[in-house]
Amino acid sequence: MTTPSAHLIPLTCPSCGASIKVADGAGRYTCGYCGNEHLFVAPAVPAAAPAAAPVANPAIRPRVPTPASVRIVKDGQGAVIIQRWFSWKYLPMAFFAVFWDAFLIFWYSMALSTGAPTMAVLFPLIHVAVGVGITYTTLCGFLNRTNVELTRAELAVWFEPLPWPGEKTIKTAEIKQLYCKETISRGRRSTRYHYQLCAVTQDDREVKLVTNLDSPDIARFFEQQLEGWLKIEDQPVEGEFGRG
Repeated sequence: MTTPSAHLIPLTCPSCGASIKVADGAGRYTCGYCGNEHLFVAPAVPAAAPAAAPVANPAIRPRVPTPASVRIVKDGQGAVIIQRWFSWKYLPMAFFAVFWDAFLIFWYSMALSTGAPTMAVLFPLIHVAVGVGITYTTLCGFLNRTNVELTRAELAVWFEPLPWPGEKTIKTAEIKQLYCKETISRGRRSTRYHYQLCAVTQDDREVKLVTNLDSPDIARFFEQQLEGWLKIEDQPVEGEFGRG
């Protein structure tokens, strides 16, 4: 007979299927319904289900480390991301500019010293314009830096020490989202990829902040730093590079 203080375990009779209770630790027990005797086997304790592994949020992208060409300067008024332009692509441009300019200098020195016709002096002027453009672009590539300055009121982009088109200023209150775009230029022998940092304004206009970046990591670094400082949650934008 089971004592009142014994711990009872609910079981199912193997013979008749009746629900019975058996004292914990009993070696044998008899079913009160069918009268059959059985060996007591404690029911197995179900194993705990393994904890679910955390699922990565696809909307959260990994942080981009600071590129070698970029540094950040902070003061009490705000912060500036400074990116130097120089890369190895400017070396062949420098050799070409030297060759082009040397040829034009030789041409004009010969034309002016020998009293060549006026047409011989005027005809190469278009080549002079090309030479000036190549030389200036190369100098900018060696010397220039892009400055992206953020203060409480404004986001400003400018270039130094040599002037370059594309400087702009936008109020921080107008910025709803930042994102990166890829542009592709296909030539007869090569395909070039460049990257842009763009802003979406509160009225859904697109503003190109920084263009012609050679590396997607630089564009993403700009985006992530500015979004962090502005406390803007990263959200996908139509046409954005590097999503999905």
